[in-house]
Amino acid sequence: MSKHHLTNITRLKYIGQHFEGFRAEKPFMTFLGYDCSGWSSIWVNYLGKIRFVTLNDVEIAEEI
Repeated sequence: MSKHHLTNITRLKYIGQHFEGFRAEKPFMTFLGYDCSGWSSIWVNYLGKIRFVTLNDVEIAEEI
C-alpha cells in the first residue's frame, strides 16, 4: 500500500497478529498518521484507543 492511499479518514481492516485488546469481530480501525521514523508504521484509532501498527498488518477496508 502506498503512503498516498491513506488520509486521516481512511478506514482500515487489521489483518495482522492479534494484539492485547484486539477483538476479531471488530477488526476495523481509522488511520491517524505515519510515524516520524518512516512510512512502514502508522498510528490508528482502534475502538477509541490510539495504537501503533505496521502497514503490513492492515489493508484498506471495503466499503459496504
